[in-house]
Amino acid sequence: MSGAAIHDPARFKDRKSPKKTRPLGEPYVRMTDDQKVCWEEYRSELPWLNSSHRPLLRLACIWTAKMDEVDFGVSATQALSSILSKLGATPVDETKVNHAEDDDEDPADRFFGRSH
Repeated sequence: MSGAAIHDPARFKDRKSPKKTRPLGEPYVRMTDDQKVCWEEYRSELPWLNSSHRPLLRLACIWTAKMDEVDFGVSATQALSSILSKLGATPVDETKVNHAEDDDEDPADRFFGRSH
């Protein structure tokens, strides 16, 4: 919203979504039952998560499960908010997630004659 992309369009020009990622997979074995429930909730609500998100998702599950157990202070709220932001799990950050169905074809290939 800062206008940085308009001011400097080349800033995000070469940014690409990762290809050939593995699925998110099952929760970590040592997670608690409550944390595993959170994992499944996030998995269904954030379908773009993949194996590279596992460590951050584990942290999100730990903090989310703790919300029901203890008084959740400002620092913990900020930590969870930051993790969720990095996962693209906030309304603003979700707009930055590439939801493309087919990432194999680069539209620029039509113009520059590159073959796969």
